[in-house]
This record gives sequence, structure tokens and C-alpha cells, in this order.
Amino acid sequence: MARSGVAALSIAILLTAFEFGSCLRCFQCNSQSDPTCKDPFAGKTRVDCSTQDSVNYNRAYLRGVLPNELVDAVAGAPRYCHKIVMQNGATIRTCLDANPTDLNQTCRLLDNTAKMFPMDPAKQIKHCSVCDKDDCNGASSIIASFPLAALALVASYLFYKQ
Repeated sequence: MARSGVAALSIAILLTAFEFGSCLRCFQCNSQSDPTCKDPFAGKTRVDCSTQDSVNYNRAYLRGVLPNELVDAVAGAPRYCHKIVMQNGATIRTCLDANPTDLNQTCRLLDNTAKMFPMDPAKQIKHCSVCDKDDCNGASSIIASFPLAALALVASYLFYKQ
């Protein structure tokens, strides 16, 4: 295979791995109202973190669990996928604002808030994780971009044909 063919094939493979122009999508659920939110995870509700829907969900369903600083989004702040498991067994998957240089800052804020309510198991954190890939707060999965895969296939064919 010619050098240009190898380069084209490499670019085609890279293009199928990325989905340009899209926003972070996360699973969004609360096991107190949706039992499929717990592990093993079987939920399907996803949300685009850049939309008002994710903020509205947090305001409607998580105000009593999360501190106000996390429930209300800051305009322009980056949002990431979170999975939070409370001591009472509740599992929360949602988009929340996070510091891009210190993703665990959100989890530390939750821990600090929990210390103010030591007798309330609904406020005590058992596990908290933050991630920055699509659907990373759910079960492991690979999401392929069909349009980019098709474009990469055509591009590699054209370059290989030369």
C-alpha cells in the first residue's frame, strides 16, 4: 500500500473515533424515581449537557439532594457527566458544572456539604465520579458516528484509488 494510502486509512480510522461539533451527552436519572438508574445500569435517558433540559432536571429532581451551587448552572461553565451514589443507596447520574482543571472539585463539594448533615443518609456520599466523554456516567459503551464512518470510508477509498 502506498504511503498516501496508509495516511488516508489512518485519517479515516481517526475520523470514525471522533464526533466533531457535538456537545457532551450524559445519562440522566435518579434511582429514587427510576430503578433502572442503579447498577447494573439499564437506563436509556440521555441529555445534552449544554441544554437547559439538564439544568431543569437538576432543579426539579435533585434540589433536595445536591447543594444549590451544583443544582443551578453557572452560565458558560463547563458541564460534565457525574455519577453519585448516596449512603442511602440512591444513584444519581446527571450533568453538573465542574472545574476542567480539577474535575473532582464537585465531589469534594458534595463531601463538604454532607459533613453539615451528618445524621442524614440521603446527603452522605458513598461514591462520586466525574467524567468528560459521552455517556461515561453509565455502562461502558462505544458510540460510533455513522456519518463520519461513511465519510471516512469514502475518503479512504478515494485516496487509496490514486
